[in-house]
Amino acid sequence: MLGAGVKKENISTYDINPEYNEIIENYGVSFKIQDYLLSISPALFNQFDIIIGNPPYLNKASAYVRKNKMKLRKIYGKINSHETYAMFIVNSIWRLKEGGKLGFITSDSFLTLSTHKKLRKFILENCIINEILLSPKYLFSNQNVSTSPAIILLTKYSGEKNRNVRENNLMRIIPRLSSEDDYKTPNHVNEIKQIKYNSLPFNIFFIDVEDEVIKLFENATRLEKYVKGFIGMHTHDNRKYIVAVEGTELAKIFQKRNKKIEDVNKKYIIISKKDLESNIWKAYLKRGGADLYYRPIMEALDWGPKSIPIYDIPNNVPFEKEGIVISGISSRLAARYMQKGCYWDSNKAIGFIIIDDSISIEYALGLLNSSLYNYLAKGIINNTNSIQITGIHALPFIPPNQKIREEVENLVKIIIEKKKKNLTYDYKHEQRTIDDIIFNFYSKHFNFPITLKKKLDDKFSVYGN
Repeated sequence: MLGAGVKKENISTYDINPEYNEIIENYGVSFKIQDYLLSISPALFNQFDIIIGNPPYLNKASAYVRKNKMKLRKIYGKINSHETYAMFIVNSIWRLKEGGKLGFITSDSFLTLSTHKKLRKFILENCIINEILLSPKYLFSNQNVSTSPAIILLTKYSGEKNRNVRENNLMRIIPRLSSEDDYKTPNHVNEIKQIKYNSLPFNIFFIDVEDEVIKLFENATRLEKYVKGFIGMHTHDNRKYIVAVEGTELAKIFQKRNKKIEDVNKKYIIISKKDLESNIWKAYLKRGGADLYYRPIMEALDWGPKSIPIYDIPNNVPFEKEGIVISGISSRLAARYMQKGCYWDSNKAIGFIIIDDSISIEYALGLLNSSLYNYLAKGIINNTNSIQITGIHALPFIPPNQKIREEVENLVKIIIEKKKKNLTYDYKHEQRTIDDIIFNFYSKHFNFPITLKKKLDDKFSVYGN
């Protein structure tokens, strides 16, 4: 600013870190120690013409958020009081004058995660979105940051009087760039009316979604009417209460670890498959990953009378019922058969039960593992590695006719039987057929373009590049 000719007396600086005091005052400008997030009050609203920033990313586990938890909740609790970058966005919009502009580079997770629904709603009710640009993923790689960055440019137009202005605003939406050289001349720019951000679940700020797919979301029923997910349980000490089942990948890992452990009492426990059938163990599902259709039970839960009272087991969850398990942590939507008798973890595995007899477990597996549904779930609703129950429930669904249902069911049964005999079975042929059946069935209702099929095959299928 000094280099641009701004006078020293017209520059005011603030920072939470007192270490910057001497450095900044050496330039002859004023410096004040101030917490940007906690110092906000209505008296500071509507003051700035422009706010530009790269807000810090601290989540609820950080020392700062834990220390100021109650204060932050009081100010930002109605929108988001867990992640600092979200609070910075809200705070800065409050500080902007009407017509003022905000430019932030931050994590792209707020664009799709259902936990940021209130933040997106707040933006839509207070701003026009001039541009959203997905920066190159490696942008901050030299700073040990794995966040996928996004740049968002907003202009404040709040209140009911500006509703039409906001809804009819034409946004510039730029998909992920491969290089910083592409900033000035990106290969692809989508122009979307802002009202379209009301079309998808959770007001998702989508980047590149076909009009026909948006119509699918707008008009189809929700999957939650047919399939219901449930949060799992806590053991509080997985190392103590969970064991491996012999002959599995996990058992091999435990065997290698045990070779390095001399104390017998500290060795990892491996039980036989016969033991798993007894009353003192329960099959336990706690792993994410991209395995589809079938995975053998690798872990068992101690079901002894002294262990059960320690667990947090939620009420009204249909544990031990046959259904589907979906990986809670996975780069793609990954659904597998869940046999009777299973319990599941509250973190990396999510249990789902069929609640409408018009579809079967096999059909649901084929549908969820299809390239179309991988796109709907991971390409649109949530492009992070986490998968949430609400995101699965919000997927659009078209009830199949008998012919479609049976075709998919038969192919899924083949895959499961083959994988039971050989876990490495290559089911790409069956999967390609399932993908074609699902795509063509949905396309008859919403006239999907052929370019979408190519996109699914290339980027969202198990046989793509």
